[in-house]
Amino acid sequence: MKSTLFLACMGLCLLLAPLAKAEPKSGTVTVAVGDVKVTPAGGASQALKAGDVVAVGSKVTTGPQSRAVIVMTVKSAIRIAENSDVTVETIDEAAAKPKVVLDIKAGSLGALLKPGPDAPMDFQIKTPSGIAAARGTYYAVAVENGKGYAQVKEGKVEIIPAGQPAAGGNAN
Repeated sequence: MKSTLFLACMGLCLLLAPLAKAEPKSGTVTVAVGDVKVTPAGGASQALKAGDVVAVGSKVTTGPQSRAVIVMTVKSAIRIAENSDVTVETIDEAAAKPKVVLDIKAGSLGALLKPGPDAPMDFQIKTPSGIAAARGTYYAVAVENGKGYAQVKEGKVEIIPAGQPAAGGNAN
């Protein structure tokens, strides 16, 4: 699993690099391969494709041999791996400290952040066993058998156990 997460994050880096210069809208899908679906809050499930916008409150699911890359803010993107279930809880790019909160119930995702020292970001990934809050730029989170795991490639990730309040930290 760890080597798969590392490879997934490496692929995300390659995909995000050309997007760093663009001014994407929050939640814009850049890649959708295989069986990728979105279910808006209170809506019906539908296929997700490149160019679609994922609204706050939406759940993204991927089937076997499927994946999606979503640019969350100008300075962040995620890669959702196969057999995953991720809900977008918050995207607030206009805040003084942009905030993204994702909730992963199953599967894995990689996150690449480029906040910079002068532009901090609050980026959190919730799992059944706690929150992985970015304190760096490059990490992956997986949920297996109801437990959350984090792998950090670069930077730091604060792990906040389930039931404890998120610090709303100084991710940068």
